[in-house]
Amino acid sequence: MWMAKKLARGAGDGSGARSGYVTANQGMLVVQGEIESRGLRLAAPWGIHSLPPQGVPALVFPSLGICAGILAQAPETGISPGEVLIRSSGGAEILLKNSGEVVINGQVFAAKEGE
Repeated sequence: MWMAKKLARGAGDGSGARSGYVTANQGMLVVQGEIESRGLRLAAPWGIHSLPPQGVPALVFPSLGICAGILAQAPETGISPGEVLIRSSGGAEILLKNSGEVVINGQVFAAKEGE
């Protein structure tokens, strides 16, 4: 907790968290905010790989050279707390529902039967 607060606050030298918009993602991630941050690595949970599209809002730590993530937009699908929606810019979607169902591009797959 103290480390997250320290990173967000920075050392008073402007090295804390900054927000901006992705302006390039070919070969290196570039985010433009008050300052331009180039060559950023995207921090994500293990096994999740993505290149954010241009124009999306991002949170960066310029002094660490990382993009901490993309600031999520409220999905129009009305997901409930605890559900997970994975969406590509091409329109593909995977929704993990609280009921255990998985919805892939509108096709519903039933939850696993209890053991």
